[in-house]
Amino acid sequence: MTVQRLTLSSLPEQQTLSSDLVIPNSYKNPGPVGDVIQHAIVQSVEAKVEARLSVILEGIGDAFYALDGDWRFAYINRAAQEYFGAPAQDMLGRVIWDVFPNSEGTELRRRYEEVAATGTAVMFETEAVGVQGRFLELRVFPYNGGLGVSFRDWTERRRTEEELRESQARLSALADNLPSCMVFQFLDSPKYEDRRPVYISKACEKLTGIRAEDALANMGLIAQLILPEYREQMHARGMKAHKERQTFDTELKLRHAKTGEIRWHRMISMPRRLSNGTYIWDGVQYDITDHKRAEEHLRLMVNELNHRVKNTLATVQSLAVQSFHKFGIAASGDIGAARTSFEARLFALSRAHDVLTRENWEGANLSDVVREACGPFRMHNMDDEKRIVVQGEELRLPPAMSLSLSMAIHELCTNALKYGALTTPSGSVRISWSRISDGSCARLAFRWEEHGGPAVTPPRRTGFGSRLIQRGLARELNGVAHISYEPEGVVCTIDVPLETNAH
Repeated sequence: MTVQRLTLSSLPEQQTLSSDLVIPNSYKNPGPVGDVIQHAIVQSVEAKVEARLSVILEGIGDAFYALDGDWRFAYINRAAQEYFGAPAQDMLGRVIWDVFPNSEGTELRRRYEEVAATGTAVMFETEAVGVQGRFLELRVFPYNGGLGVSFRDWTERRRTEEELRESQARLSALADNLPSCMVFQFLDSPKYEDRRPVYISKACEKLTGIRAEDALANMGLIAQLILPEYREQMHARGMKAHKERQTFDTELKLRHAKTGEIRWHRMISMPRRLSNGTYIWDGVQYDITDHKRAEEHLRLMVNELNHRVKNTLATVQSLAVQSFHKFGIAASGDIGAARTSFEARLFALSRAHDVLTRENWEGANLSDVVREACGPFRMHNMDDEKRIVVQGEELRLPPAMSLSLSMAIHELCTNALKYGALTTPSGSVRISWSRISDGSCARLAFRWEEHGGPAVTPPRRTGFGSRLIQRGLARELNGVAHISYEPEGVVCTIDVPLETNAH
């Protein structure tokens, strides 16, 4: 008998068995030929399905194996083989409890037997039986008359979680005992607004009037306590810090939820990258109201002190005027000139005090010191601002150096206006400075140069200004100052350490 080869396209009245395999209705009825063909087609279907299933199980990433109804390994994918460290042929057909005899009495075996008995799939985490010291996350489910098991090693994640829990416990123990400092943590999110608080210390209630538990459930409870004029600025800074993964630091006013009192708070949070690539923002928030009040009190005291110093300088000036006046000497005479110089020096000292007062006597920018010291002398040359040229980098000076340099510049300007470059329309002064380092400390290199004035000759006697610069300033600032009388103009160089112990 000739047997015609059947193809799927030639089968009549096809009935679907799978997505692309069919069985003809003419072979559904019992009969020797029909049974053989039906059996062959079913085997082909099963082979096709098994092949496809194998591809899926190899590609899922997780380790997977199948056990038959007698607990024998029926299938093991490549990931499982790599995890067990043995090829499939060494385990296929063998009973799992023989391969892993240490499984007796373990949670893993109990869960497997439970699924086999009830037919209900389970997911659980437990210590590995085949590999000591490792922990698995497993899904066990009924499969093909036996069990299917997919699992992944979560040992590193477990250790990370344990470290986080221990760290969290230490943080909580410390943070909850800080009476005026609230510690918090936010879990990062792609969108700034979707960040989620994961920890807030108990000090939250004392600082804000909101319980930590309530704040964790709804951070809006604290956000609504911030005074409206600070919300937009805080949100903009927060978004910028979130985008750039930079420290967020801001000061704001917050109304206490229970007392209604408005107090100053400072909030700082910093991003920290975890081992899995996500970010946690660790932060602190604390009350700075007393600090702000102390700052304001200090500012008032400094302003009052400066006011009194200026009054004292004005009193000294008045005494000098009255003392010189009784001699009846004209302002053009020697005593009159001395009085004018004395008053000018008092004004120079007063302007230097003004610069430091604006900075709360913490120091001053050298450019501000130079501008204030040269100000009165620029008035003599309002038609030509280039007569005094200033060039130098931004540099902060301590208070003592600011005062000394201010007085030195005043003396140099006075001399230039009387005898030097500022006495002629073509004359000019160039003031420059730079920061230099000799390896041990940073130093200020300051230079005064005059050009275009009358020919210069060294003076026959040393005046007050020269003594003030070359002796007094150098001694007070522990540096070197030198004035040279070059034919084209006076040159003064000053070299002093920027960190001075002068007092």
